[in-house]
Formats: sequence, structure tokens, C-alpha cells
Amino acid sequence: MNSRLILLVCAAAGIPLALLALLLPITWGYGGYNFSLTRPLGTVYFSDPAGPAYAAGIRAGQKLLANSGYEFVNEDAGPIGTVVHEHVLEPNGHIRVISFAFVPFSGALGIQQAINKLVDALTALGAFVVALLVLLRARNQRVGIRAAAVLSFSGVAALSVAVSLVCANALMAEILNRFVPAIFGPIAYWAALELLAILPPYRTAFRGILRWFGAANLAFECLALYGSISTLVTGIASPFMLWRFSKTGAVIDLCFALVFVAAIVDALLSAREEDVAPVRWLGGMWLVAAAFMVAQPIQALLGGGILLTHYGDFIAAGRVGFLAIGVAYPILRHRIVDLNILVSRATVFTIVSAIIVGMFIAAEWAIGKIFERSFDLSQDRGGPVGQLLTFAIVLALGLSARSIHAFVEERLTKAFFRKRLRGLADIERVAREADAATDADDVMRVGVETVKRALNPLGIAYYLGRGDGYELVVGDGADEFPRSYRFNDAEPLRLRRWQEPFEADDDSAERLHMLYIPMAVRGTLIGFLCCGPKPDRTSYLEDEIKALALLAHHAAIATALLQPKDIPSAENAQALSSSSLSIPTLSEGLA
Repeated sequence: MNSRLILLVCAAAGIPLALLALLLPITWGYGGYNFSLTRPLGTVYFSDPAGPAYAAGIRAGQKLLANSGYEFVNEDAGPIGTVVHEHVLEPNGHIRVISFAFVPFSGALGIQQAINKLVDALTALGAFVVALLVLLRARNQRVGIRAAAVLSFSGVAALSVAVSLVCANALMAEILNRFVPAIFGPIAYWAALELLAILPPYRTAFRGILRWFGAANLAFECLALYGSISTLVTGIASPFMLWRFSKTGAVIDLCFALVFVAAIVDALLSAREEDVAPVRWLGGMWLVAAAFMVAQPIQALLGGGILLTHYGDFIAAGRVGFLAIGVAYPILRHRIVDLNILVSRATVFTIVSAIIVGMFIAAEWAIGKIFERSFDLSQDRGGPVGQLLTFAIVLALGLSARSIHAFVEERLTKAFFRKRLRGLADIERVAREADAATDADDVMRVGVETVKRALNPLGIAYYLGRGDGYELVVGDGADEFPRSYRFNDAEPLRLRRWQEPFEADDDSAERLHMLYIPMAVRGTLIGFLCCGPKPDRTSYLEDEIKALALLAHHAAIATALLQPKDIPSAENAQALSSSSLSIPTLSEGLA
């Protein structure tokens, strides 16, 4: 089973679980106190005056004979109604047992926990959905798998916390809240460093070295996790656990966060023109996530403890949320689709759907009122007649919904995508005007200028067949394009065989997503149009390729009619001269 399949299964399974966590209510109980995880005695460092522990007599500074095994699980993750028995060491040396029951979260903390659950569940849901899109449609599988790993593992960490809040079993809630994030959080951190090592593509040795800190972070957390489990089971304090929750552990956490910041800053500094926008978004969101990462270690070093209680639960939610949001935008924009078009079209569809649903609700309400007041018919008093009439009218509205939807969507699309549609219309207009031209070079030059205005690619060029290859004859911004292609190079060979546009996706090339469009006359390739990648490195959409193909087709006809000397190949000449073209200039030039 390869990593791509594992991530696909993980993301697909996480979506329904995230929806479930989003809908279920919080069952995690609130005791209102926290104590240090030391053995055999723990020290209470927080007791909420509004919590049940304070009401029962638990105060900050008291020494507790800490529980072990399932009793410890209950006092840490018990559901509402769980009764906890704490053994408090009195100043005279006697042990006093204080018992109290967990209550629901309330007040400001209750609102915060509800928001935490919502943020964690939505973060997990969004991360899994985007991870599926990246895995299924990413044009660069190497970048796509690493991005999907960040999204999936961040989603698992967020989902485990959300599910723990709605899980009524204390042991399961403890595992989901304490142990699962301790594993998948460092894995997501490691995956993030691995992604930064290759994105932006102009990698540096510095980022390549920093990615190994991901493995060190995972090893550190695994040792701490082993210490916690050992202490929980045996009741004897493990050195690894004491080390993890000391100031030494806080310093180590802070160092890992600073490594993450260093990798982000290096990526921002090394991004080139076409990568600046996505990397800037990625770096900005991840710097915010890094700020969440350093909050708890800094407070621990300063001697505070409030962020180690339930009041600090938002730290994990914020860190995971910004980590997932940061990678989602640039990957969608950089590798899959134009995010602006995706979001705008989704907005248009939502508006249209809302309008149609509103029309149905209003129509049904109005029809019911009309029948009730005019004919004294309603679904309650009219019996089958009223129900049948209502059903018939709603059915008629339903049959017309498709045409209504198409009409409204068309109008909204024109309003939202006016500039883009005007650019594509200009390309198609210039393509058809080639029939009236008297010089093929001018046709191609006008076409280049029009495409630059409409799509702004990083270079555009026309190649025509000359001698034993294809030479660049007209171009703009194509300095890094090859000056010529041999007759049997991969790109001309593919165009000549299939005569279909295609987009190159070569990881070794600096210019990904170069679009090649054939210029063919009667089945013979006389040249091709080459468009460099768009500035944001998104792939060309279907309507854009269709407009460019029309431009290349008319440029091919103009070239064949007006400049037959540009097609000297004997094979091409024989193919064209044997065809049934009846244009004298073309037949004479190809003879």
C-alpha cells in the first residue's frame, strides 16, 4: 500500500467522522482544576472558582496523592456526571478524600469549548476534502502527496480533539485528546517541513537540512508519550514524562517552533515571481500557526499555567486550523485550479440555489394562502383535492427549475466573470479576423498581443515548420523558450500524431504547465502555438484551451494561404498537394 492510497483512505474516512463530530453535543465534563503530573504527589496549580473542584475544597498549591490507571483517566477526561475522588495531603500529614462530580462547561469557557469543537471539526472536514482534491487532481504528485500529508495529518489531529469532546467514554476520550494528537501533530509538523523543502521549487540546502528536525520532534514526542503511558499504568513517575513537562521540555518545544519559522522565512525569501503569491499566503498562515506553537512554551518558561488548562484548549485548534488553511490555498491555486474562479463559481451556484429554494418556499406558501382564502381549500381541510393541487403546482415549478437555474446562473456568471469572458471573446474575435488578413506574420503578432492581454501567460510563441524542424517565428516574453524543435522531438511528435492540445508537466523543467496547441491544415501539422504557464502556475481551463485552439487553427490557415514557403517539408508538401484544396495560391506554393 503506497502513501498516496493511505492518504486517500484516511481523508475519505475522516469526512463522515468530522461531520458527526460537528453535529454531536459536547459530553466532556468539567472538573475545574489541574495539577502537575508528578509522582507520588502532584501539586494543584489551577482551581477555577466557578468549577466543582473549588466548591468541594480543592485549592491551588495543595498536594494530591495522584490516582493511577482508570481513576486517573476519569479525573482527566471523565464525561459529565463522572465522580472523582481526590486524596489531598493535609498540612498535618493526614490524607483527606474530596469527592465531586464533573459538570457541563458553562459561561465563557462553555462558549470557548463549543467554538473549539466547531473549529476542530470544520478544520478536519476542510482538510480532508482538500486533501482528496489534491491527491486526485494534483499535476505534480510529489508536491501533491506532501501537501495532502500535511492536510490529512493535521485533520486527524483536529478531528481527534473534536471527537474526544463528544465521546461519552472516558478512556476513549483520553486516548483521542491526549495520545492521538501527540502522534499526528508531530507527523504533520514533519510533513510541513518536507513540503517546505520543495515548495517553492527553487529549494535551498538550508530548508533541506531543517526538514530532519521533523523526525527529531516525532522522536521527542514518542519518548514523552511513552513516559506518560508508563506513569499512568505503573503509578511511578517516568523520567521521560518529568522531562517533557519541565522547563527543559518547554525550551525544546520552543526550539522546534523556531526551526519551523526559519524554514518559512527561507521559503519566503527564495520564492520567485510566479511563486510569490502562494508562498506568501502559505508563509503568512504558517507563521500564525507558529505563534500558537510558542504560546504554551513561553508561558511555561515564565511560570504561568493558564494555557495548560482548558482555557488553553484553543491553542491546539488555532495551530491546526492555520496550518491546514495555509497549505490549502496555495496548493489549490498553485497545482489544481484557479481558486478565484472556483470560489466565484461556487458563490454563483450558491446564490442561484438560494434564489430557487426561496422561490419554491414563497410559491408554496402563496399557493396555500390563495387556496385557503379564495376556495377554502387547504391541505388540512381540502383533503386530497387541496393536496393534489399543491402537488401539481409544485411539480410544474420543479420542471421549470432547470431553465430558471440556467437563466439566473448565466446572468450571474456574466456579471462575475465579465473581464475574463471579454478576454476569451477577444481571442475568438481575433482568430476569426485572420480570414481578412494579408500577412501571416501580422496575424500571429496580433494573436500574441491579444493572448497576453487576456491571459497574461509567462511567454507565448508561434513555431512554424522550416527545414527539418520547427522554428520560433513570433513571440513575446518567450526568452526561455527553445528557439527551435527538431521534427521528431517529443512535443512536435505528440502534436503531429494526435493533433490535440496538451499541457506539459515536467518536474525537471523550470516552466511547468506549458500549453502546446497544434496548427494543422487538412491533417498536416505546419506549426504550433506554445503558451507558457500563467503567473500563478494554474493549469489552463477548458474554455481557455478552446479559444486558443481556435486562434491556432485560423493562424494555421492564414499561414498556409499567405506564406506557403514556411512549409518546406517534402512529406508535408506531398500530403497537401494531393488534397482537394482548390485555392490556387496554396496549390502553387506547395507544388
